[in-house]
Formats: sequence, C-alpha cells, structure tokens
Amino acid sequence: MASLQHNLRLATEADLPAMTEVLNAASRQDPIYPYRFPDRHRYPSEFALLCRQKCTEYLASSTVVVCEMPSATDAGAMRVVAFAVWDTPASQHRVQAHTGSLEPLPSQQPSSLGVPITIGHKDRMDAFKSACVRYKATFFDAKYKRGHVMLRILLCHPDYQRRGAGKALTEWGIQEAQRLGLYTTVFASPMGLRLYTKLGFTEIGRFRVEVEGDEEHLEIPALVLSPSAGIWESGRKATCGMVTGAGYNGVSSTVCA
Repeated sequence: MASLQHNLRLATEADLPAMTEVLNAASRQDPIYPYRFPDRHRYPSEFALLCRQKCTEYLASSTVVVCEMPSATDAGAMRVVAFAVWDTPASQHRVQAHTGSLEPLPSQQPSSLGVPITIGHKDRMDAFKSACVRYKATFFDAKYKRGHVMLRILLCHPDYQRRGAGKALTEWGIQEAQRLGLYTTVFASPMGLRLYTKLGFTEIGRFRVEVEGDEEHLEIPALVLSPSAGIWESGRKATCGMVTGAGYNGVSSTVCA
C-alpha cells in the first residue's frame, strides 16, 4: 500500500469549521459523548453548535494541532481530518499572559447557544467535569511538579481513521513533552487506549464517572509516558520528520508518512 501523507500544523481560527465537523462526526464512536449527550441524535443542529462552542474553547485555551490528509472527494486538495488538543506550558502561559489566569481568553469565550441544551444530561456532564478536574490533580498535577504535557482530546473523522493520523498527532505531543523534559499524560477513551499503550504509555490508575442511582457509568484510565521512554528511545527513528520552513506561531510543519 502506498504511504499516506500527513501534514501536521498548529490550528488557527480558520480551522474552526473543519474541527467542528471532525468533532461532530467522531463523537458518535466515543462512549464519553453518548453518556453525556444521550439525545444528541435527536437534536443534530444543537449538537453541532455545542461542538463548535467546544472547538472555540480549545482554540482559546490550549495548543491545537490539526492533521491534514489528501481529500477523498477533491483531487489534489488537503483537508483537516483529525485534531489533537494539548495542554502545554506554552499554551498555559499564553492564556495567563492575556488574562492573568488560566481561563479562556475573554474575547474568545463561547457565546450563548440561544437554545435550550436539551441533548445534555446535566448530572452526568457535571460528574464528568468534576471527576476529570479532581483526578487530573491527583494523578498528574500533584506528582509532576514541573508540569506535564497533557493530551486533552484526540479525534479523527471516521472516514479517515486507521490511516495514521491519530498516531502522528500523539507523536507530536510526545516529542514536544520530551523536548521539554516533561511527562506526557492522558485520560484515555476506549478508542485511544490501544494506541497510547502501543506508543509506550503506562496506566497508573483509573477513575469512575457515575451519578447516584444511574445504571450507566464511565471508567477512565490515566496514562503517562516518561521523558526517557516510548517511541523516541533506543535510537528508533520517529515517524514524523521536520520539514524546512517555520509554520504557524513559529512551529515547523511536520510531514509523516
């Protein structure tokens, strides 16, 4: 099979529509989304607005890397087929420099949807958010005092899955973390667990998301990769090579085969 080209670059606001499309399409396969938004399929327009709101938040508060691949419908064109959201020291410092805190930039705060959030299960949404905050502090923040590079979310459009986009995006974050001498961390979804384990991540614990009296729940593993382990050790070559020319925000583009 011929190799597939992956172009990685930092996202800009112009990528918001493509990111929204990826999140909307990929969320159908991730049990975390049906758990929190059980009626999303009944309100597709509202869920699309929520996806756009979330992507706006990612662009404002984190380092977002997009993966472009040749379009399946437009010969010669590249399209954003996947993206990863990373919390890095650089993204945290950028937000803090503008606001004095780690909250999203005020000018980029998501606006009100203007419609009732009928698709969301509020108790589950609250339980998920509070659990992630609590266990991030317990599993990662308290242990890695110098900081860590955390993968918040990784999504690939279903039409382009199993073509290396997820691996390329994860390797970008691993390389960035190891350049800084920091651990790479992630709360894994069922879809991502196999990939992260294959790349050398180690599970250090799990936590449960549940609402009292609710039959459904989530169990989420916490994984870490040390700065001296994984795909960059033992002299093995990375699958992503830096190409000449600075990309967005001073970061070179990467091309992965």
